[in-house]
Amino acid sequence: MEVYKKCQSCSMPLKKEEDRGTEKNLEKSSMYCKHCYQEGDFTQKDITVGEMKEFVKQKCIEMGVPKFLAGMFVKNIHKLERWK
Repeated sequence: MEVYKKCQSCSMPLKKEEDRGTEKNLEKSSMYCKHCYQEGDFTQKDITVGEMKEFVKQKCIEMGVPKFLAGMFVKNIHKLERWK
């Protein structure tokens, strides 16, 4: 099983083990971050890819990332595994 370097839902970097979500058996997820995936299920089940892009962009801006960079960070979210 491939272990991804960024969340396949929101694109958050998965640099630390504690950044990863959990499966039903509470093992760390190889694909998703703790914000998107907990105990084997998505935290925001009904979110669309467009809504995810806007959510992530706003979070980046809140963290001080310039708007143009935040826009670049979310540009390819639709290509992640969750959205295929």
